[in-house]
Amino acid sequence: MAKITDLLVAEHGTPSLGNFRDPVKEIFYIVLSARTTESLYKQAHKRLWSQFPSLEEIAKAPLARLRNCVATAGLGKKRAAQIKVIASKLLSEFGPRPAIKLRRLSAEGAYAALRSLPGVGPKSALCVLMYSLGFDVFPVDAHVQRVLRRIGLIGAGAKHYHAQDLPPGFVPSERSKELHVALVIHGRRVCKPRAPLCNECVIKSICKTGRVAQR
Repeated sequence: MAKITDLLVAEHGTPSLGNFRDPVKEIFYIVLSARTTESLYKQAHKRLWSQFPSLEEIAKAPLARLRNCVATAGLGKKRAAQIKVIASKLLSEFGPRPAIKLRRLSAEGAYAALRSLPGVGPKSALCVLMYSLGFDVFPVDAHVQRVLRRIGLIGAGAKHYHAQDLPPGFVPSERSKELHVALVIHGRRVCKPRAPLCNECVIKSICKTGRVAQR
């Protein structure tokens, strides 16, 4: 995995995927990103904070206004309800500056707090821990899972929510973020859901699927 990390990072670098250092903004960014395209959830997230610049305003906003605000990301009614509850819960549990208190928690404590929020599953919580709080954890999104499955490191039948528990043992220490980002980019550009570009893949010689494609 260290070799795979080196090759993928050399090929793709570690570009920004639009995530936020502010864990509060990242929570809403991740919630809005589920089951929609990048351009649409980025638009919805930008509009949300433009129209409601504080958690207090989000918590007090009428659901109809929140729904209209994030409608481009899809599931507007459901997401609006989740966002309102998240804002209210963060304020009630952490006070007016929840980002500061989240940063003071251990990885386990922050993970538990994040998982208690509606719409924040294991992968979403790990994304906030990694991107915003600086913990060496490894979220497995659809791109990461697909690439790892084709390499041969995750079983073909593994469910998405089970995959979160599998990778940490073989992720090189302190390299979780750069490997995660490189795998996401690789999954978007090369190891696509359909017709992966195995001939253009820099890890084809150490990938189970890549070796088969070269026969």
